[in-house]
Amino acid sequence: QCRRAFSVARALWHAVVSRLTRTLGIMKDITFRVLDEFPEPDYTALVDEAFSNYLESELLSAVAREEAAAKAVSPAAKIADALRIGAFRGEKLVGWTYASPEGSSLLYMINSGVTPSERKNGIYSELARLVIEHARARGYVAILSRHAANNNAVIIAKLKLGFFVSGFEYS
Repeated sequence: QCRRAFSVARALWHAVVSRLTRTLGIMKDITFRVLDEFPEPDYTALVDEAFSNYLESELLSAVAREEAAAKAVSPAAKIADALRIGAFRGEKLVGWTYASPEGSSLLYMINSGVTPSERKNGIYSELARLVIEHARARGYVAILSRHAANNNAVIIAKLKLGFFVSGFEYS
C-alpha cells in the first residue's frame, strides 16, 4: 500500500511538473507592463477579439449603466490612480487588466481579457496576481470584481488566488 501511495504521489508530482513546465515555456515569452494608456488600435482590436463570443446579459448591462451614471464619470475619462497592465508577446498586446480605486480602501477590477489563442496559459492569473501585488503595496483592504455568472474560467482563477464569491446578482 505504501508503494501504491508513492506511485500515486509520484504520478501527481510529474503531472504538476509537466503542467508547470508547459506553462513556464509559454509564459517565458510574455512580458507584463504597467501602462499609462493601452496601445491603440491594438487594445480595441483585442477587446473585440477577447469578447467576440461573449453573450451580453441585459441585466448585467443595466446594472453597469446604472453604476456608471451614479458615478457621473464617463467610461473614457482618465481616472487618477487607475491601473492598466498589458500582457505582451513581443510587442503584441495579448491580454490586459484595468483596475481603479473605489474609495480609499477598495480597488475595483473593472475589466480584463486575454486573446482566445493565449487562454489557459496562466496569463489571466498572472494579471490578477499583479493587481493583488499593486493593491497590497498601496494599502487597499480589498479588491472587488464582478463577472458574468457563466464565466467559469475567470471565477475559478480568482478563487484559486484567494478571492471569494460574495453574492450573485443574476443567473
